[in-house]
Parts: sequence; structure tokens; C-alpha cells
Amino acid sequence: MAEWVPAEKGQTIGQLGTEDGVIIKDEEWPGIGRITLEQKRTGCAITCGLYGSFFLTTYMTQAESDAKYVAMKAALAASPDDLEELEAWIDKFVHRFQ
Repeated sequence: MAEWVPAEKGQTIGQLGTEDGVIIKDEEWPGIGRITLEQKRTGCAITCGLYGSFFLTTYMTQAESDAKYVAMKAALAASPDDLEELEAWIDKFVHRFQ
């Protein structure tokens, strides 16, 4: 099971993120991946990915953001270790959450 920890020891919370929103959640699966939730004036953005494999940024309303963050984090934790399976998994992940 994935062990998520606050990214950069929690120091990113409240800072401006890559999508020009305020970071409200930022977690890392050390050495594996990261997921960040930013609040913007017009909604929210989640940027996530597995290091060396892919990154995805998706946008949603504030009302949708918590549920989508939890779902994306769980999906990342369930990613396969096998590289051949990972390619198909990435396609499914992107189509599900884009």
C-alpha cells in the first residue's frame, strides 16, 4: 500500500502552484509520485503523476475537487509495477480523470 507523506514537509501549502492557484493539498509517494490540489479563482486544479512515467493536470469546480483528489490518489496508489501493464493503466487513468 502506498505511503503518502506531505510533499516538501508541508511547506508548499499556501504557496502558489504550477497552475497559478494556491496549494491546499500536496502529497508525495516518496520516489514514486506526487499529487497536488490548487484552488484558483474560477475552480481548482489537480496535478499528479508517477515520476518518469507521466504527469496530468485536470481542472474542476471547487465542489468536485475533494472527491476527485481522493479518487486520483487512490488510483495512483493502485498503479501496476509492471511496465507493460503501466502503459495501458496510464491511458485508462488519463481518460478517466482528464
